[in-house]
Amino acid sequence: MKVLVSTKEEQGSAAGDYQWTVDGELVAVGSLDCDCPDCGCRRGFPGLASSKATTTALVVERPQLTMDDLRTAVAGWLERDGWFRHLDDHEERQDMTDEFADEIVHVCADFPPGTVLSRDGNVVFARSAKAA
Repeated sequence: MKVLVSTKEEQGSAAGDYQWTVDGELVAVGSLDCDCPDCGCRRGFPGLASSKATTTALVVERPQLTMDDLRTAVAGWLERDGWFRHLDDHEERQDMTDEFADEIVHVCADFPPGTVLSRDGNVVFARSAKAA
């Protein structure tokens, strides 16, 4: 399955780039309801393991990874970072997990492996793609 991972590729090629994630860790698309225009959340891909963010993500093929594995990684990140603490209902937690996992799959469907991505809010775009 295609997923997004943190990458150092193309880091520094855009003003305000940052990478606080572990290179190669799974990342999600977007963040949850940040109202601060100066923090960089609109441009970041949050790391599922480090709970840090990066402005560059790489589309990669991970054939050993299943959708259930991706959901487990997303749920772990949401739980660790406290996003579930106000959700008492298991179904609400599952819906939030599914939304993030499905968004990763949806974005990856539009780009071939090797493509470095950036984002601005809900818009995800290619910074570069490797030659075939």
